[in-house]
Amino acid sequence: MYEQEDLRVDSLSTGKMTTLEKYTTKTFGMMALGLLVTALTAWIFSTVKMSVGSYQGPISLMLCYKYNYLPMILLFAELGVVIAFSTRLFKSSINAVRVMYFAYAVLTGFTFSTLQFIYGSKTIYLAFAITAVYFGALCVIGFTTKMNLAKIWPLLFVGLIGIIIFNVAAMFIDLSSMDRVVCTLGLAIFTGITAFDTQKMKNLYISYQDDETMLPRLSMYSAFELYLDFINIFLYILRILGKNRD
Repeated sequence: MYEQEDLRVDSLSTGKMTTLEKYTTKTFGMMALGLLVTALTAWIFSTVKMSVGSYQGPISLMLCYKYNYLPMILLFAELGVVIAFSTRLFKSSINAVRVMYFAYAVLTGFTFSTLQFIYGSKTIYLAFAITAVYFGALCVIGFTTKMNLAKIWPLLFVGLIGIIIFNVAAMFIDLSSMDRVVCTLGLAIFTGITAFDTQKMKNLYISYQDDETMLPRLSMYSAFELYLDFINIFLYILRILGKNRD
């Protein structure tokens, strides 16, 4: 389904209710809206203050102070939303799919609200700017390349599994000495995944361009994938900049 050889845009964008240009704009627009929700949520929870006993501070820190198991709950909540999104994408209404997408964006925003106290605002802004430029370049490459990126997906998938295993192990074992290497590898892996997901977004349109009921769901699916790609690239760049600052 994804391995289309002819990826020419000019023959796809004529005479269709939803052109490739509109489909792409809608997908990236939804991805950007999700990032905006995440950023606003992070800003609110990192600036609005509350009191817990004799302590006063940002909501996110106070809630984590009062409920030390909250980060684990958030992790499982995010995982639950991802599973629900994947399994209900073609079963639930499109509005329900959008709600799940923005719910994940809010949960991520709350998690990110603590980053300011770890890395500082300047480092976060710099990481975001670098990520935006880098991510944009990768999307252009994925959208325009004639190379079938599905051929490198097995290698990317193996690398992704390796990164996940490392992060899980790091929760129980001190692996901080390998953090810089892992961040570099993670950034390299999501470089390939981002280009692959962009090309896949285009190929999904090619496969279902005549199905106006499928296209909105596929657009949400691609927006969610690209949102996750952006978030992961941002986190790896942030961690690398944080290490350099130290």
